[in-house]
Amino acid sequence: MFGLSLQVILGLSVVGTFVTVAGNLIASWLTNYVFVRWFEQWKARQALFNVYRRYRDPIVLAAIELYNRIDEISRCYPPNFLNSENLKHQAIFPSTNTQEDAHFQQYKLISTIYRLCALLGWLELYRQEVTFLDSGSNRVNLRFEACLRCIRVDLADGQLNEAEDWEEWNDRLIFREEQRAIGEVMICGTGPSRAVMGYGNFYELFDTTSGTVVSPWIEVAQQFVCDHSVNPRDFRELRLRRLVVDLVKLIELLDPHKMSKEMREWQKDAPKEASSIRQIWSWWRSQKQRSL
Repeated sequence: MFGLSLQVILGLSVVGTFVTVAGNLIASWLTNYVFVRWFEQWKARQALFNVYRRYRDPIVLAAIELYNRIDEISRCYPPNFLNSENLKHQAIFPSTNTQEDAHFQQYKLISTIYRLCALLGWLELYRQEVTFLDSGSNRVNLRFEACLRCIRVDLADGQLNEAEDWEEWNDRLIFREEQRAIGEVMICGTGPSRAVMGYGNFYELFDTTSGTVVSPWIEVAQQFVCDHSVNPRDFRELRLRRLVVDLVKLIELLDPHKMSKEMREWQKDAPKEASSIRQIWSWWRSQKQRSL
């Protein structure tokens, strides 16, 4: 046939068979491994993106509300409403239209605790959602996780105070597992409808007769927020400085359009590194003087 010998024809048949088998193997590998692997990675990225998108807005809102309160505290540190005695006020309505009104002081204190706990609640909801997702390869998610780590450090790490006389300073901490426990207490609902409890339900956790808190984990947050001191110096003042800067970074990452003029001024003027106690103290005092 075509002048080819039987031996050549048999050789070409073997080559053709080999090519066909190799092609089938490659096609099978592409279909069953490469495409399946790519599809699984795509589904994981989509799942992570959906979680990120679902919690982005409530986390930004909680961060903005906490930033606003810390910014207010920084301008008159320590404000009178952070006194734990304000928890014992039992009047439902204010008696005078002044900032010194006992009901108003209690509201400011409990709402400050609520804003901190609400942020921890949304962060815990996000953490629970991404526990079983591959979140390590997404660039935005890596930056988001870095912001969250900084916020947890601001609340939990005692080593932040590098002053030589650090033992003479007053301080309070919320350790990492305690932050998660506070977040768990704040979560209400089941399934897809899970969210952070509102202020009304949160207020019910406080016994205004004795000035105590029903939940031991919310009490941890209360201890962090309440009774700041001037003498001895209180390192929580600098923790709040670090926290407000990290909150601004978080807001800028998640939704830059929500950045206010004041936030950008904080971001512009703040030291690039928050490790030097003298640098922090000097910058924080200058911010307070500017606001007067």
